[in-house]
Parts: sequence; C-alpha cells; structure tokens
Amino acid sequence: MRKDKILLGYEIKTGKEIEIAPSHLIVTGLTQKAGKTTTLESLIKRSGRKAIVFRTKIGEKSFLSGTIIPPYFKDRSDWQFIQGLVEATIKEKLRSFERAKIIQICKRTGGNSLLEFKKKVDERLLEKKINNFEMDILTNIQAYLEIVLPKLQSIKFSNELELVEGLNIIDLERFSRDSEVQSLIIRSVLEEVLYKFKNVIIVLPEAWKFIPQERGDPCKRIVEEFIRQGATNGNYIWIDAQNITAVDKEPLKQVSEWILGYQSEENEVKKTLSQIPLPKNKKPKPEDIMSLGTGIFYLATREKTIKVYVLPFWLDEERGKQVALGKLKVEELDAPETITPFKIAVKRETITEQPTIDFNETTRRFQKELNEMSNDFFNKIGEVQEQINKVYTEIYKLKIEQKP
Repeated sequence: MRKDKILLGYEIKTGKEIEIAPSHLIVTGLTQKAGKTTTLESLIKRSGRKAIVFRTKIGEKSFLSGTIIPPYFKDRSDWQFIQGLVEATIKEKLRSFERAKIIQICKRTGGNSLLEFKKKVDERLLEKKINNFEMDILTNIQAYLEIVLPKLQSIKFSNELELVEGLNIIDLERFSRDSEVQSLIIRSVLEEVLYKFKNVIIVLPEAWKFIPQERGDPCKRIVEEFIRQGATNGNYIWIDAQNITAVDKEPLKQVSEWILGYQSEENEVKKTLSQIPLPKNKKPKPEDIMSLGTGIFYLATREKTIKVYVLPFWLDEERGKQVALGKLKVEELDAPETITPFKIAVKRETITEQPTIDFNETTRRFQKELNEMSNDFFNKIGEVQEQINKVYTEIYKLKIEQKP
C-alpha cells in the first residue's frame, strides 16, 4: 500500500486490493445493517491521521478505542450563525425579510456573545413599537435561546481544542435529546480545525440531523466551507449518512468518494443508484443494493465503481480476501459485540466426544443483561439531566433579571 493511499478492502470476486486517496467522503447505508461505523473506524486507523468523532446517541457503542477529549465551544452571535440556529429551531428556511431583522439585531451585539444577543432580543420585545411579524420571529429566537443557553452554561468547555494522536472522541451523549446543543459544539470544532489544524479527519455523524435537506442548522454553512477549503491543509470530513434523501445536497456536490451500502427503501435505493457513475445498462440493479451484506459496499468515484468488501480493523488481510472471494462468509466470523457488530473468529465444530461448556451462550446472556443494565442507567441519567437543566434554566432567568 502506498503512503498516499488508504486500504479500503478487497474487490468482490477478484480479491483485488482496493485503495482510496485521502479525501472528503461519505459512507451510506442502514444503521447496524450496512457496517458504516466499522468502515469509518477501519479507514481512520489505517490512515494514520488524527481524527475526531462525536458520540451523539445514548448507549452508542462505536469508536471505543480512542481518547475522550473535552468538548470545545466558541461563543458567537453573527447573523449567519443566528440564522442557522433559528432555522434549526423552526425546522424551515428563513425568508429574506426575516433574515434582515436578525442582521439588524446582530449589528448591535458585536457578534461575539449569544448571551448579549439574547439580551438585545429581550429588550426589543419589550418595546411598544414592534409589529406582529417581528414579534413572532424574535419570540422564536428568544424561546430557542432560553433552551440552549442554560445547557451551554452547564458544560465545562475547553478553551482550546487539543488533539492527541489517533482517534479523539467528543462525547455528546448527554445531549442526545438536544440536537441544537450538539450542533453548536460540532460547528465550533469544525471551524477550529478548518482554520487552525492540518491533516485532521472529522467524522460527521447522523448527517440528516446536522446537514438536513429541508431546513437550516448551525453546522451547514461551516460544513460547506470545510469541504471547499479543508483539503488545502489535508483536513477532510467523512460523512456518516443512513440515507441520502434527507441530507443537504450542496455539500455533497464536493464529495469525491462515495461508499454506498445496503438500503431497503425504494426511494433510497434509487438515490443510491443515481450516485453510481455508470451507464444505465451497466449500473447495479435495485435488488443488488437491497441484498448487500454487512461490510459490502459499492465504491463510486469519478474514475471507477467497484463492489468491495471493506476490511474491518479487527480482521487480518488474508481472511478479508477470503471473504471477498466468497470462500469465507461474514457470518462465520466472530468479533466482540462490545466493539463492532461484525464477528471475528471463525467458528469451530463442536467436539461431541467430550463435555463442553457453551461459552457463546453464556456470553450472549451476559451481554443481554449488561445491555439492559446500561439502558436503565442511561434512562436514569437522562432524567437527572432534565432536572439539572431545569435548575440551570432557573439560575439563568435569575441572572437575566438581576442585570440592569
């Protein structure tokens, strides 16, 4: 493998080694069915670069071998940033005259503080000369900030984004119900890496949430900038998307590597096929997409389209080739459930002449009980977090009331 290439895996049927160049890429496919997370984790490990991933869902088991680093957030209140916040809240794009009202208020704050912006909004809503339209939009902004600001104040952020070698994990599980807060943190990290770092990979999870098609989000503008400018300094964004339909197409236009996995819904299958740059009579058929196995993807680039078995980071190259050649089934591999949904060790026949202990069954039973305990724990944590958020909300209101 050349130094400027990353091993992806092996071509189905031929076993030929497939490499990709470091670049912006997207991995698609149904969660826990296609093998997206294992694909991304494997590519990161083989790239040898620093990488940042975000844990955004409760009980997420992916990316367990990295280093957890504190979240980084940079406060700001310029109009583009506020526009993203509002659009994320009301789930629709702002019209030009609505944007103008936001710009007017932002000019009064200096663009460096959400708290100061909130104060200006409060003051404007108390004025007598305000029409119904402006009142509606400012009330939306006010309501959003009353939710977000107390939660941001409850987090101990790092003043600097400090990365270690290998995989850096920013844990946002406690805000799994607050995508607005997650968006603000992810946005700050993207911006910091784009302008101050080199040779860093950022994995953007749940693309439908952070770069949605039908509405704004604080992440959208910086993702577009990152994709347009990041490669200059060797910075790349790797997008994790369960589907393509719900993701904004503007940033995707600049993505050169598409790793397309299993889909079951008809429209998603059509979108997947539309991304494969082959003549219609040479494209895979819908049933080919709907029957892809775990870890098997179509690599689609400008130069080529290849059906490939992505080599998991826990599997040796020889057995990876055997899978691609059809001589070894994925189902015959056995990997630790706490690391990846794949399986790693080849199953062996049971020796009936000697008494045996079914360690697999014991492990499965233990894992099931552990998962139940984990789910119960995180549910309780969620309830406690809600109570803490309420306390911070009350403290925040008291602070606002005490200010002259």
